[in-house]
Amino acid sequence: MPTPCADVASCLAEQPLFKDLPQADLRRIAAQTASRSLGRGEALFSAGQPCEGLYLVVAGLVKLYAKGASGQEKVIEVISAGGCVSEATMFSDSAHRLHAAALADTHVLVVPRELLLAEISHNTMLAMRMLGGLARRFNTLLKDIEAVTLHSAVKRVVDYLLHASSAHGGGPAATPGAATVSLPTSKGTIASLLSVTPEHFSRILHDLQARGLIAVQRRHIHILDARGLAQCA
Repeated sequence: MPTPCADVASCLAEQPLFKDLPQADLRRIAAQTASRSLGRGEALFSAGQPCEGLYLVVAGLVKLYAKGASGQEKVIEVISAGGCVSEATMFSDSAHRLHAAALADTHVLVVPRELLLAEISHNTMLAMRMLGGLARRFNTLLKDIEAVTLHSAVKRVVDYLLHASSAHGGGPAATPGAATVSLPTSKGTIASLLSVTPEHFSRILHDLQARGLIAVQRRHIHILDARGLAQCA
């Protein structure tokens, strides 16, 4: 399990939201910030619970998901180290609408809601960073809605692979075979994130592999023909 932060102020300084804040501000925030470690599968919070503050993922992975009456899950987002959870809920008096759980051994910092709201009220830079984060998340959700409503399952899977490939220096313009996508979590979780069933996700990967576009080795997907992959979507 990730080691808890020995120095919370230093951990806060490494988070994008608090980068370059004066040491005095970091120490003041750190004094009231809680440190929490979660094992794989452990809940961070559940839908219906009040928002206690902003969760900063220091290490590991957190999934945000909705749960149906029959127990089925729909993954909304996977947040990795450096990301934040519950920004929007923090600005309202409403409870969490989604569940959050660790996908791996995870460590988070919890900045109390009232403290962060007070800091934002007199720190323009911090307020702008929060707004920027909310805007990016909103735009991502709009793209997800567009993909689910207008794009085929194959295109959603291909776009995910190409985007992940580009993040590691690959993509359609790269040399074929130079990119490898390592899925950050299970194929079932990625399938839910892309709004396809695990079985359909596996069939799409198998078909792309049969066409010589990718090679699948468990969670590692080697893109053999990035241009061809882009064209097939």
